[in-house]
Amino acid sequence: MLRDPYGRPATHVRISVTNRCNYSCVFCHREGFSYAGSELEPEDWAFFTDVAVGLGFKYYKLTGGEPLLYSGLDKVIRYIRERGGVPSITTNGYLLGELAGGLSESGVDHVNVSLHSLKPEVYSLITGVNALDRVISGMRKALDYGVKLKINYLILKHNVDELADVLNLASELGVDVNLIELIPLGMDRGVFEALHVELDDIEGSVKSMALGVGVEEFQNRVVYTLKTGIRVYVIKGYGNYLLCAGCTRVRVGPDGRMKLCLYRDDVYVDLRPAIASRDRAELERLIRLGVSMRVPYFRKQ
Repeated sequence: MLRDPYGRPATHVRISVTNRCNYSCVFCHREGFSYAGSELEPEDWAFFTDVAVGLGFKYYKLTGGEPLLYSGLDKVIRYIRERGGVPSITTNGYLLGELAGGLSESGVDHVNVSLHSLKPEVYSLITGVNALDRVISGMRKALDYGVKLKINYLILKHNVDELADVLNLASELGVDVNLIELIPLGMDRGVFEALHVELDDIEGSVKSMALGVGVEEFQNRVVYTLKTGIRVYVIKGYGNYLLCAGCTRVRVGPDGRMKLCLYRDDVYVDLRPAIASRDRAELERLIRLGVSMRVPYFRKQ
């Protein structure tokens, strides 16, 4: 297993398979990959995964853009499984109902669905798409196929009053929830300030109804277990040195560029030439180099 200079193991990869998306969410930062570039093919990701698993990377989150727009996503999931990795997806859910069967057959571990409001007008305001009923229907279909789901609920001033409704739906479906604080990335500062809500009071509400509390090793996320059995993970991604201290993730963009931190665009390693040439030794060297360059963005003063 690789470790960075701060002792953090490198076990997670967040792969943006595409920058394309059918939504226009007001908060989107496209995983920090805002540039245009040609996408790698599923077989390229198979080679990358084969090398990365051998270096100790076990968990692979496939995202975008919208990953369900990427042709061959089921192949990528299958390739990761065959090589001993654990593949999961983050999606807006628009195409989930159509593709749920294929995702189940390919061996996806779980799917995070972005569901930031249960009010159609608020959902449309946040995402730019009138698709709330379609997404919820797709979630139910995915569950029917045996796909494990988790809800990503990003708190904004638009939806801050919907906590109880989201938790009730999650409890009905039997799915966990990521409760996420907005970060100032990919948007004008004024837009961020107009949308941002601190999670302290909301976390307090969750804590008051929880039967138990723990801390997840990955990113030191606080986890509350509710009486309905679901778990609520609190994700405070900005100014949080504890999250950075527990971050075990690198990011790879659609064209093979490896980012070492979500917040930094000035430090990256270009993996594409080594992937394209199937040069295992060079790809291993570049991945090792990237891990050796990792620095926590937020650190305890």
